[in-house]
Amino acid sequence: MEKTFRQPSNGKSIKDFVKNTPLFKGRNQLEFDQLYGRCEERQYDKGVLIANARKKREGILLVTSGLAEVYAAGYQHEREVLELAGPGGIIGLASLSNMLKIQQKPPNTVEIQALETTLGLFLPYDVVKEMLEEPEIQRYFLEKVVFRLQDVYQSFTEQLQQSSWMDSQKKVFQRVQDMMSSPLLMLPPSSSMLDGIQFMYKEGLSAVVCLDSSSSQSLVVSMREIISAIAQDKPMTTKLLEIVGKESITIKRSAYYYEALTIFQKNPTLRHVIVVDEMEAPVGMLTLSDVLKQRHRSIQQVMANIDHLDESSVEEVSKKVKQVSSQLLEERESIRLIVSTMTPIYDEIVKKSIELAQQRLLKENGLTTPCEFVFYQMGSAGRGEQLLMTDQDHFLVYEKSTKAIDDYFKKLADEIVRLLEMVGFKRCDGDMMASNKIWRGSLADWQQRIHRWTINTTTQNTLYAYNFFAMRWVSGDRSLHHDFMNAINEELERSGILLLQMARELKGTMIPSLDHRILSFILREGKEIDLKLRVLFPFHHSLQLICLKNKIVDGSTFEKLESLRELNRFDDSTLEELKESADYVLMVTLQQKLAVGNSKVLIDKLTSREKALLSRALTVLREFQMTVLRDMGV
Repeated sequence: MEKTFRQPSNGKSIKDFVKNTPLFKGRNQLEFDQLYGRCEERQYDKGVLIANARKKREGILLVTSGLAEVYAAGYQHEREVLELAGPGGIIGLASLSNMLKIQQKPPNTVEIQALETTLGLFLPYDVVKEMLEEPEIQRYFLEKVVFRLQDVYQSFTEQLQQSSWMDSQKKVFQRVQDMMSSPLLMLPPSSSMLDGIQFMYKEGLSAVVCLDSSSSQSLVVSMREIISAIAQDKPMTTKLLEIVGKESITIKRSAYYYEALTIFQKNPTLRHVIVVDEMEAPVGMLTLSDVLKQRHRSIQQVMANIDHLDESSVEEVSKKVKQVSSQLLEERESIRLIVSTMTPIYDEIVKKSIELAQQRLLKENGLTTPCEFVFYQMGSAGRGEQLLMTDQDHFLVYEKSTKAIDDYFKKLADEIVRLLEMVGFKRCDGDMMASNKIWRGSLADWQQRIHRWTINTTTQNTLYAYNFFAMRWVSGDRSLHHDFMNAINEELERSGILLLQMARELKGTMIPSLDHRILSFILREGKEIDLKLRVLFPFHHSLQLICLKNKIVDGSTFEKLESLRELNRFDDSTLEELKESADYVLMVTLQQKLAVGNSKVLIDKLTSREKALLSRALTVLREFQMTVLRDMGV
């Protein structure tokens, strides 16, 4: 049998550690030396298998340093992490059944791999058998087995609970490309109404797409429009393009179900949407029927309520929005599904609040909006991770500045804040809202403000910058938005001091690692980690830095990660690993927030599997942080 271990160069560290473990502690020197001499010091290098599911077990390994991952080897190389084994942990505890009862085919269902260089003492079964005759050792192993069994039952229970909703979740958490009809069937521009009717009858369609050669636009002609034309006595030879009511609406195939639902809700008469790829080329058709086949149709009613939002209906709308969020949480939906559902809903509330604020200023003060403006979310809303109604974080940029214009946007910002507060978004404790004059201004004002941040990197300015760059465009003029993004990149190019200072501060808030000191800190009874402060903030700040360096200024967390992948900053597997790790930490943080009101996790309250998943997530996010810091030169 090929060995995956070697003789360690530092056997003394293993012996010194083992002396203080329950298996060897309290023995006289002669007893210790005799037992130890029948065992074997081993070193497993990072990445090698410590135990193979297909190989017969011959003993257990007492880990003295390093870290090993215990996982179930699944179908097609899938792995389900069960636990981590660090210093003091025992590898191969379940295989003791092989020792107690000889079996034809040992039922090894797990494999163990060294996540880093791992040292330990291998105890053959004959040594373990002898030790088990001692009452203290029996109690020690009994305690180990009891707690391991508790973890197994808890994990098994969770899997049973999840199995009932897993299939339905797959149906709900869909992108447009999973619902659309494809390939897109099209008729040439010269096609007549008769051609359209015959084509739709043959293909079983309710609409057909024609390419308008004059505008290069793909236009939808529905059966309803043809019937309307016939009712107007138009001949069947009439070209389809002559009866099209208006330009067709498109949606990206990568958009989520709820984004599609929003489009249909905002256009009550709309029944067909053309699906386009990343290059805006038509690839399929999405109908209202396709969307309504999905679950959570109550969201359509919520969107309708938001569309008719006014001060008299604020309380009812707020209640229904919270019900949707609670429903998703109760149904144990994934974090990505929840944010992809709630973000468009919250965005619509913000857009409607802006619209109502403008209407109020016009009605009560006779004030019209004097120039174009854009409104941005910051914080969790800016990152597209607003799971619940949190506090307000936003800023406002307008085209130009005069006293009258400045006064108008002050009134507008105050009104927006008031309306959002009525809905349920409380005011920011740090006053980082557009109602504060430092969080609104003309394009020129903002350029000067950002310039001050880049040359005067005080702690306060760096704090402002971190919050500012967690931005996402929500409403307003697209052209002004692009001008603002260009202005930001120009300022950052002129001075790299701000980004360098942000990187230096980030280096002082490293995500906890899994080295020996930190591992013992994490696994020590009673210790806790504040996931928001120690993990999520450093990760988001790392993402901000690498994005800013690559001229990616706004967008949600997942949009920014996708943008980095498109720039070949990392591959698909790394992207998915980062997403999954951020998802998991965010999910645990949310669970803690709902359970105890904060983001602090008591490590000894987690199951072995939860510890393993959290540890893996921390490793992935920390490696990303270290990569960013190296890229920034700090």
